Amino acid sequence: MSEKKTRILINAITIEHGNIIPLLLKIKLWQSKGFHIAIFCNDFLKKRIDKEGIVGDYEYIELRKTRLITSKAQFILEAIRRNMLAFSYRRDLAARFEIIYSISSVMDLIIFPYLLKRKNPEIKWLTVFDNIVPISDPGNKLLRFLAWLFFQVSLFFLKRVDKIFAISQELKKYMVTAGFDEKKIVVTGNAVEIDLIKKASKNDQINIDALFVGRINETKGIYDMLKVLLIVKEKFPDFQLAIMGKGDDSTENQFRKKIKDLNLEQNINFLGYIAGQEKFNIIKSSKSFWFLSTSQSESFGIALLEAVCLGVKTFAYDLEPYKNIYKNKEVIISAKGDYIDVADKVVKLFESGDFDNSNGVKLIDKYNWDTLAGVEAKSF
Repeated sequence: MSEKKTRILINAITIEHGNIIPLLLKIKLWQSKGFHIAIFCNDFLKKRIDKEGIVGDYEYIELRKTRLITSKAQFILEAIRRNMLAFSYRRDLAARFEIIYSISSVMDLIIFPYLLKRKNPEIKWLTVFDNIVPISDPGNKLLRFLAWLFFQVSLFFLKRVDKIFAISQELKKYMVTAGFDEKKIVVTGNAVEIDLIKKASKNDQINIDALFVGRINETKGIYDMLKVLLIVKEKFPDFQLAIMGKGDDSTENQFRKKIKDLNLEQNINFLGYIAGQEKFNIIKSSKSFWFLSTSQSESFGIALLEAVCLGVKTFAYDLEPYKNIYKNKEVIISAKGDYIDVADKVVKLFESGDFDNSNGVKLIDKYNWDTLAGVEAKSF
């Protein structure tokens, strides 16, 4: 008789618009180790998963009657609604699975695991802890307060978790300070898509002087980028900044209006959401990479690390988590919020014409999703 596989349920009921590649790479590794993987999500996410072609032979558990998420405010309401819909599944799923896995510790992804744990205390609950939510970040004050409030509530729910995968030492320290058992916390680090990075090729036909990759959101430093661009444009009038990523309709429309008001429309190109090999080819083909987040919630900066590993000169603010990652001038650092210094350094870079980041390339083999997934699998 063959040995029964450990059954893992991944709660993904609200992530259809997020970056799912890291999760899929981890699933692929777990499947290779013989774990049975089920994904609890809606049809929209299933189609995205299948389109990526990274994993196969997974169990799809459909959360029915979900609605399209189009804005931050609507996300909050829909996330609550989806968790209410999920409630009716809890009896069946609590009995079928040995492990419930949360891909993040945000409230919308831990309510249902919390309920499963209450229904069946024997089920093991594992979660990734990848950021905190400060009340002082930029953006809509009401939505920021609600996000902070939900984060505080999520910390209460997390008291029942069996294992926490913190992606940085700073986040582990935060959890311990918040009263969590240090023995339950495993520091996993974070990772990049090594295979795609190594296959990336430079296209000289791509005219991108600076590139931003990420969610179009105030916390990502998008308005500081405009301030930098205004200064750089005085020296290089045709300077081209490309934005790869999307935001909710309200934030993106407000950002585009600001660009128009500053007369920067001819200097900025919106690429939209791009994934896979094309994404890495574009990053590698860019002369520089900007990531000017000032947020206290910034815990690692995957897009920044990807650009560094691709050998692109990168600009960032002096955030605490970066100090343990970039120790050999892999990133050009400025004091937090000092966009004038960033602009000065950008101008000097383009005057020199030296766009090679040889120190950055050396980091590539250090951050591997297979290694990270293997660390997490030891707790299964």
